[in-house]
Amino acid sequence: MSSDKEKDATEDYRALDVRELHRAGVLVPGWLGNWQWKRRGAVVATIGIEAENRDRVRLRYQVTVWGEREAKDYPVPITWTPCHLGGERPWFLCPCCGRRVAKLYAHRIFACRHCLRLNYRSQQQSKSDRCWSRFWAARNSLNRDEDLKLLPARHIPKPKGMHWKTYDKKVAKIERLELSACRSSMVFIQKVERQLGKALALLGADVSPEG
Repeated sequence: MSSDKEKDATEDYRALDVRELHRAGVLVPGWLGNWQWKRRGAVVATIGIEAENRDRVRLRYQVTVWGEREAKDYPVPITWTPCHLGGERPWFLCPCCGRRVAKLYAHRIFACRHCLRLNYRSQQQSKSDRCWSRFWAARNSLNRDEDLKLLPARHIPKPKGMHWKTYDKKVAKIERLELSACRSSMVFIQKVERQLGKALALLGADVSPEG
């Protein structure tokens, strides 16, 4: 069985999000039309969707299998759950396993990430990578200016309109995340050095420091 890091990531697949369909009015019984995926404003993929009733939509599209075009036409069940503040939230029931999910991913048949053995890209990152990702996300929330990338957080100018209290909280968070990321990177480097030392020792190499 493959480990999590050997799985494809959900970000590598086109996703059909039932919440987006709901907001766009696609789930209204009788709705019939196309749903598109775009990249930089250009349409890269299209499928046909028909809302047969409140609890089922039908997907129609074509896939290429071994160089041959294959037409797909099948229903996908939908279930609804009440929201705490009123109203209802829709969910897909995966056509393959019946699991209740918000997203289905494009394959020969749209299926949930569990059936397609997908994980999230963040799950494929090392602990050090995740620490640095959180650090840069926090830093970018304060200022995305490339010219300020090398400045310590405290030297980043406060964005216009931001309260000083909010600015101080963001800076403190960035500094905590940076310290955590640096520590995590050091642990990773020390681990690699130990593994390299063991590997060289097995090869009969002298790995003791000079001087």
